[in-house]
Amino acid sequence: MAAAAVLTLTLAVVAAVISTGRDAPPQTVGESASEPAKLIPEEAAREAQAAEVNQAIEAGDAIAEDYTVPAGTPVRSELKPPPDDRPVACAGRAPANARATRPRYPGGPAKVLREGIDYVARVETSCGPITIDLLEKHAPVAVNSFVFLAREGFYDGLLFFRDFGGVTAAQAGSGDNTVGWDIGYRLPDELAFAKRRGYPVGTVTTTSEGPYTAGSDFYIAYGEAFDAGFETQRTQTVLGRVQSGMGVIDTLTSLDRVGMGGEDYAERLFIESVIIEER
Repeated sequence: MAAAAVLTLTLAVVAAVISTGRDAPPQTVGESASEPAKLIPEEAAREAQAAEVNQAIEAGDAIAEDYTVPAGTPVRSELKPPPDDRPVACAGRAPANARATRPRYPGGPAKVLREGIDYVARVETSCGPITIDLLEKHAPVAVNSFVFLAREGFYDGLLFFRDFGGVTAAQAGSGDNTVGWDIGYRLPDELAFAKRRGYPVGTVTTTSEGPYTAGSDFYIAYGEAFDAGFETQRTQTVLGRVQSGMGVIDTLTSLDRVGMGGEDYAERLFIESVIIEER
């Protein structure tokens, strides 16, 4: 009797399984029995950001920190240059915006360059003007960034804040006048011109430490050590050449040095404005 009961129960279970299989909807070829896992919003956002970054790298374009922010949109950074009581060089005065908060652009710079236009930057400083011929044909991404930021007024009121004496270059373009400012996007290397021509005195370059590390800062080379220092590895994108006004940089580099490492100037030399001319 026990064996018969077990057999009856087993047959009932088999019949139920067969019946369930008949009632289930047919499964198409290649269809998974279970639904694919859905990405949570944070994961989807990360995947979308990564896809945009890869696309920018393939195109040789700038990498934005956050592609959900429209390109060219300023975002308040809450950072500004610290108080500074050093005198102004050339008996000048500090601009009214010397300690203004500078924005970041996490969506990247807007596209502002136009085909067939030669761009020139006229940089007014505490000690006179510097005219820079921008090399838009050789470094279109870096020049686009510079022109965009200049037209935004980003550079106005900032300092030539650092003497990179080891390689004879003056540094400017940081939103808080310190090394390490993050503009919100990163520029690719555009090194073909540098590899052909090097970095002669008067060269204006990005401040790069490798691919996609350059931002708003720039160097102006004032000595031959800049070319020699990067002779074996051309890592700085050339974005322009000083046409006139190297005397301003000579005045800057003749100032005494203060601070740790002797990289700070004893007097402040401001960028009062950067005007972009189209020719």
